[in-house]
Amino acid sequence: MQNKKSLLRITNTAIFTAIILLSTMLIKFSTGFGEGYIHLGDCFIYLSACLLPSPYCFVASAIGGALADILGGFAVWAVPTTIIKILIALPFMLICRNNKSQKIINVKVALMTIVSGIISILGYFVAECVLYSVASATLSIIGNTIQAVASGILFIIVATALDKMNFKSRFYKGV
Repeated sequence: MQNKKSLLRITNTAIFTAIILLSTMLIKFSTGFGEGYIHLGDCFIYLSACLLPSPYCFVASAIGGALADILGGFAVWAVPTTIIKILIALPFMLICRNNKSQKIINVKVALMTIVSGIISILGYFVAECVLYSVASATLSIIGNTIQAVASGILFIIVATALDKMNFKSRFYKGV
């Protein structure tokens, strides 16, 4: 039973890693501010943090996000992205780890989109200050804010839809 549980967690982590990578790289829209773009990756980071145990969701978030940067031609961002993606998953982990409900979304979880959005905006601001300049980082705040808001809204929509399908109980079935 323990081997089955470990295998299922590793498999789910790999699936979330791939979803985060692909939804960051392939489904994106320019914000019109610098190199920033809106993507679905953070939405699935939030979802993985609600469904996977902490080390697994952190692995999926970090690797999925960093690989999107590397494969997308932004390798300089891979290390900052790794750190930031773990940090944006953390608030969801803290709220969801004791959530025995069969629902993914609730008011506390929805509020974590704001916390994670702020972490993302500040994280990328600091990273851009280090990599480029304060002026460049300041210009990116608008695009990063648009990304954070879009991620939060998309997560709430996806989590609500998954709750209507009883996804969480199906996800944990057999674990």
